[in-house]
Amino acid sequence: MHLAQQLILPTPDPGDARRALCVEDGPAVVEDAGVRVPAGATQGFATYFSAFPASYWARWAGVATVRLEVAATGAGSVRLVRSDAGGAASVVAVSSLEPGETTVTTVTIDADVSGLTDGGWLWFEVDAGDTDLVVADARWLVDVAPRRTGDVCLSITTMDKPEFCVATLRRIAASAPLAEAAGTVLVIDQGSRRVVDHPGYAEVAAALGDRLTVIDQRNLGGSGGFSRGMLEALDRPDADAVLILDDDVEVEPEALLRAIRFHRAARTPVVVGGHMLDLHRPTVLNSFSEVVHERSFNWGPPQPDQQWHDLAAGTLRDTPWLHARGESDFNGWWMCLIPTAVLRDVGLSLPLFLKWDDAEFGLRARDAGHATVSFPGAALWHVAWTEKDDTVEWQAYLHVRNRVAAALLHARRPRAALLLPLLLANDLKLLLGLRYYAVDLHVRALRDVLAGPGDLHADLERVVPAARAVGREYPETVVRRAGDPVFDAAAPRARAGEPGPRPASPAALAGLAVRGVVRNLRAAAGGPAPRATLTREQATWWEVPGHDSVLVLAGDGASGVWLRRDPRRFWRLAGASVAAHARLALRWSQVSARWRAAAPGLVDPGTWRATFAPRAPH
Repeated sequence: MHLAQQLILPTPDPGDARRALCVEDGPAVVEDAGVRVPAGATQGFATYFSAFPASYWARWAGVATVRLEVAATGAGSVRLVRSDAGGAASVVAVSSLEPGETTVTTVTIDADVSGLTDGGWLWFEVDAGDTDLVVADARWLVDVAPRRTGDVCLSITTMDKPEFCVATLRRIAASAPLAEAAGTVLVIDQGSRRVVDHPGYAEVAAALGDRLTVIDQRNLGGSGGFSRGMLEALDRPDADAVLILDDDVEVEPEALLRAIRFHRAARTPVVVGGHMLDLHRPTVLNSFSEVVHERSFNWGPPQPDQQWHDLAAGTLRDTPWLHARGESDFNGWWMCLIPTAVLRDVGLSLPLFLKWDDAEFGLRARDAGHATVSFPGAALWHVAWTEKDDTVEWQAYLHVRNRVAAALLHARRPRAALLLPLLLANDLKLLLGLRYYAVDLHVRALRDVLAGPGDLHADLERVVPAARAVGREYPETVVRRAGDPVFDAAAPRARAGEPGPRPASPAALAGLAVRGVVRNLRAAAGGPAPRATLTREQATWWEVPGHDSVLVLAGDGASGVWLRRDPRRFWRLAGASVAAHARLALRWSQVSARWRAAAPGLVDPGTWRATFAPRAPH
């Protein structure tokens, strides 16, 4: 039998919110020695990190038998429980723990999982006897030997987050099992605050020794940083995969090892994605799997209720959909293991700087026959993007350009079904909400898409300055803070509260749109300061259109932006948006053909190698 998963335990701190990911709510106390279960009590381990995702191993690795080993002191018993794809659970077997207050006893139980390819987990429960029982360790083993034994390169892409990066390196360096599995650790540093200048870097560099390589390069965005890690793995003959990590994360080495073990056991090379847990709400799961919906050509979970699921409130026992094996089109590149065999077949990232690079790669791999498996239990904590709305900042350009480019390359429905109508409707919503800068960027993005892929590699260094330069034309991009006359004079000051009711019917939506359009037939009320203030939560797309001049606060309430109605900009941008969408709809087939013809060269390792080459001095 071969190790697949080992127990992860939280800190002994009873206030550690991550406890709910490791042990169920119950009488147990987490100690340095393990999990202490009081005499006569029962403790369950049907949790995200402790349960075993049997259906994934059965489907992708062909596992037929899983073995549970529980090491404990004290008398009692261990129950092995199995669920099916619908969440129905049944006891597989029960085994006794012999008395022994100080001697560690190991219990072994086998389970047949050959029929669990559509879904199902394994977990265990412990009953303490007349004395306390301490679970010192637990391991899950499988009857399939590793099919791949090459090195896995860990590659962290970072920009100006040396504190996070050094902390991640410290955890990697402290794990001896990870050192055996991942002999190469790369840091692709694209920032001005260099990782090597951090006070803790020297210590962690000494601990990692020659395993660590730091590569300084120009800021080429996430796609440039992640592609550099991919290329470095391809250039190492002993490597058979690269495991890419974002920088603003916290990770358990065992979670990385689970992804590596699964990759090595899989019958064919698969992309192994790690789940994202919210760093500030540590039991909240971003999504169990992610797909690109064909009707809207937008990414998201298969079902809306599978987004931002709190694993502490909706446990395995209480949430049937968690038991069905998830199907994924792609996995976010906060944590994703990509076999070098896949890279050789489909190439590296499309040079998109940020946004949609991971989704486009997943779709490209899917089309070439390589599955992406978002693997439960392989996860990290990442700063959630929900804390900041980047769709109305300079990244608005990338959101639209890259989404449309991915659709031109991979959409299976004519004109990507509802994509263009949805984008046009979103522009109208933004215009009514006084967000003119974002719409301007959207129009520019569509025009650039229509012009063809051009030289996306050269654009990696130009795209962000160009988008930000457009922002200088729009007063809404100026951040106001205390001491700014506009911020201080805004009235009335916002109070905490829920936003007003959302339009609940198509007729209500149509009425809101008509009123907003008619409102822009007349001049806006001016003034030296905002006439109202809204919190971020109150500034919904259906509330802002009722204002001519409003200060919208940031999440912390200490800053904000002044939105002002501008009928001239409204009509100019509305016309430009309609025209750009219409041209793309009419020319979709021709533009798609141009993008598809250019894509192989854009993702080719040789093209990326030229992009990474040092530039000649002027």
